[in-house]
Amino acid sequence: MDRYRSLRLSLLVAIGGAACSASPPASSGAGEGTVVAIPTSPASATAEPAPDGAPEPEAPKRVGWVTEKNGNVHRASRVTCDATIDIPACAGTEKHQSCKTDADCTEHPHGKCTSGIGQVGTYCGCTYSCETDDDCGSGKACVCKGTGALRARHSVCGDASCGTDADCGASSCGLSAYFNGCYEQVTLACRTKEDTCKSDADCGETPRLGPACVAIGPKGAKPTWQCAGMSCVIGRPLVVEGEVRAAQPRARADWRAPLVFDVENLSAEAREAIAAHHAAIAAMEHASIASFARFSLQLLALGAPAELLAEAQNAARDEVEHARVEYAIASRIGGRILGPDKLPEATARLATDVVSFVESLVVEGCVGETLGAAEGQEVARAVKDEGLGAALAQIAEDEARHAALAWKTLQWALDAFGDEAREAATRAFERARAMHEKDPPKMPVENEEFGVLAARTLGTLRREALREVVVPCARELGLVTWS
Repeated sequence: MDRYRSLRLSLLVAIGGAACSASPPASSGAGEGTVVAIPTSPASATAEPAPDGAPEPEAPKRVGWVTEKNGNVHRASRVTCDATIDIPACAGTEKHQSCKTDADCTEHPHGKCTSGIGQVGTYCGCTYSCETDDDCGSGKACVCKGTGALRARHSVCGDASCGTDADCGASSCGLSAYFNGCYEQVTLACRTKEDTCKSDADCGETPRLGPACVAIGPKGAKPTWQCAGMSCVIGRPLVVEGEVRAAQPRARADWRAPLVFDVENLSAEAREAIAAHHAAIAAMEHASIASFARFSLQLLALGAPAELLAEAQNAARDEVEHARVEYAIASRIGGRILGPDKLPEATARLATDVVSFVESLVVEGCVGETLGAAEGQEVARAVKDEGLGAALAQIAEDEARHAALAWKTLQWALDAFGDEAREAATRAFERARAMHEKDPPKMPVENEEFGVLAARTLGTLRREALREVVVPCARELGLVTWS
């Protein structure tokens, strides 16, 4: 049975495509400001061996951040980083100001009062950098900007279970800059025998665009190196400077939809875990309201047609109801009233260049919301309670319309901006493909009856939806050749 037919056809209709069939099964198939390593001299590889009895020549000493041939980065010795923050300073004319000068930014060393533009308009806020580990405190290390895969535009303090290679015996103290789709986790960790990967090459054909060998692990435990993709959030997360923004939960009843269903057969442990799952979804839906507000500002800045603006506004209203439903589910299952606290400072520089706009549109909208709609349909089918199932089915239907909006917006961008937009979209589809090819991390709880799919089920669903929905729509726009 072609369970994705309705979703696929609705998206194809949105971009004026024919009711084509699903794709066939897939076939087999050193930065500025860093201290870099002193490489081994090329001559040493071909030098004559030392005469018998003579001491072997001493290998060149490696210092600072070392990049190996396989792309791995590790720290041979502590270094002093450039603490410059490449973000404009507060001008004093911004509408919202949590700081006015650098002197207001004293929570950490090397603070700068920076300026930006977000969905609340212009703003000023504190940004912090570092020069040495001493700026970061216990269990932290200063990672120089531009090092390895680090995305931040300034040196940052990362979690460190090692300081240099000397702390790791015969191994190395590797740098992991892991962007999980919501925010960047920066870590220094020893390479060990328990690791399941040695480099990005073990994790797929396009490691820089998706699955990568990174250091992660349970909170409080030493991390291990394992393959991970950007699977934090499906849909439109609110990401500010590489970090997801979402409100913490608090006791309030005004964000709950009227929804009642039976939870008596759940154990206390299961109820707690499932409630936490839905509370996290509720917070993301709540933050998506702001994300769509930012999307509307981008459309206005790029001169989009009125139809797209109107649909973006409608989508933001949908997210209000989605958050209310999810907070109601979390409250009912958890046995306590839950709603959102204040959304943390949800401002960010408004990316209105074509490349940034199209790349995020593809990853978060065309792919993220398409997969979110497919996931929502599967969740609604699995839920047994009629009222709960109907509420989740409505969310899935709304997400399908949001996905259609993303595809229509992409079609407009391709027509309006030509090759620049097309090249950005092609890169972004490859990136999104790599993000969702592997199963997401295992959930703390799996209970399809109450809307929590197993990681393996979710991984299979995403791969199928990529092949059977995303690929046909992207081909309709002449953007992908993979199946």
